[in-house]
Amino acid sequence: MDCLEQTRLWITSHQLITPDARVIAAVSGGPDSVAMLTILDRLSRDIGFTLSAAYFDHRIRTGTEKEKTLVMRYCSRLGIEAMTGSGDVPSEAAKSGKGIEETARLLRYRFLEKAAEEWKADSVALGHNRDDQAETIFHHVIRGSGWRGLTGMPVRRGIFIRPVLSSGRAELRNFLIENRIKYLIDKSNSDNSILRNRIRNKLLPLIRKDFNPSIDDALIRIGENISEGWDLMRGELVDTFALEEESGDILFPVTALDGLSDFQIYLHIDNILKTKFGIHSDIEKTHYDTAKKLIRSGRSGSMIQFPHGLAVLKEHDMIRMSVKGAAQVKGRDKQQMIPGAGRYDLLSWDLSAELREGRPGGRSYEASSLEMEFADIAFPVIVRTKSPGDRLVPFGMKGRKKLSDIFIDKKIPLGRRKNIPVFEDQKGIFWVPGVVTAERTRVRQSSKNVVYIALSSPEGRKI
Repeated sequence: MDCLEQTRLWITSHQLITPDARVIAAVSGGPDSVAMLTILDRLSRDIGFTLSAAYFDHRIRTGTEKEKTLVMRYCSRLGIEAMTGSGDVPSEAAKSGKGIEETARLLRYRFLEKAAEEWKADSVALGHNRDDQAETIFHHVIRGSGWRGLTGMPVRRGIFIRPVLSSGRAELRNFLIENRIKYLIDKSNSDNSILRNRIRNKLLPLIRKDFNPSIDDALIRIGENISEGWDLMRGELVDTFALEEESGDILFPVTALDGLSDFQIYLHIDNILKTKFGIHSDIEKTHYDTAKKLIRSGRSGSMIQFPHGLAVLKEHDMIRMSVKGAAQVKGRDKQQMIPGAGRYDLLSWDLSAELREGRPGGRSYEASSLEMEFADIAFPVIVRTKSPGDRLVPFGMKGRKKLSDIFIDKKIPLGRRKNIPVFEDQKGIFWVPGVVTAERTRVRQSSKNVVYIALSSPEGRKI
């Protein structure tokens, strides 16, 4: 069976595209997406759906103009409407603290979602193939992923569908060669400094040669088996405890999760994220871990900031999940948990915080600075208002000192003290910005990893 018929059967069996649907094909100019566009174009007449295409330039490398030209010319030849967009991935990655690959993915999906909204599309087709699926599952194995990561890429996620997931990379390229259709190869695919490429170009070929020539099939079977178990567990979840307000917020009592294991709480949170907020990506294990900590032992007024503008707040014996986090916490004393590196809005203080992990940069800052390097910090980091009895060992000292006495020594007015954020981890307070840092976080020559934190106003100017 050729990949055209494989895709037809795949679309039918998974009900991915219905007659009269409007579908956007995400096309990069590479062989997989060009093959998908060609296959969908041919199937569109049989199934009866309307097809368009979308191309996104990440501005990461040179040569993208050729890709764009190829895509636009081919779409014109097929009589398909084409939309284009671009984003400065390197600049955005530097601002957000995320990696180039992750930032590229986020900007691409953002563009495709906007294109789908403007074109009133029912779905957006992505060109991931069977080999991509095996590589994804293996990538997640190496990273120590949980159950959901081992299921691989879903056939459908929201508006996004993967119609050629049943075809291999070689099959799609042979289809293009047989039909004399041009495509371009992204040179970055041979860059083995990227883990995903090393898996594709080095690790899997080695395993096929010396261990298991059918490793791809084995990995995909693992993903399918785990996916069935995952769907079964999710299907058993009952959301009778979750209440939806007119504002769109979701509330549930803390007592509803009493007696549940950490994994069961994880399943409930994951279910709410998907079914109530439509959030399917960018949530890491650290987010779930801090949410579980908030539910089990967080004090009232504590807050966690999730991606996609979602805030999780504890209000006495209730948990509130809101996409209007700023409105919920404005002007109130709060405790906010930061699960890992990235850029966060500290809503109670009208500040933005950028956190990065890495090697020591050799920078030395005055105590009054709002950007610092810290050694020996373990996430999650908690940002909160001051509390009675707060103590730490100040930088350059040996004995513990009350934070209230430090405020007095620094001649900080009483009215200002409640508006200054206090940073702490599991070992206690390590930074009060512009006031004091803890001696235990001193960056030394032997320090291998540090956490860099910089605060700024929402407008980007330093305070």
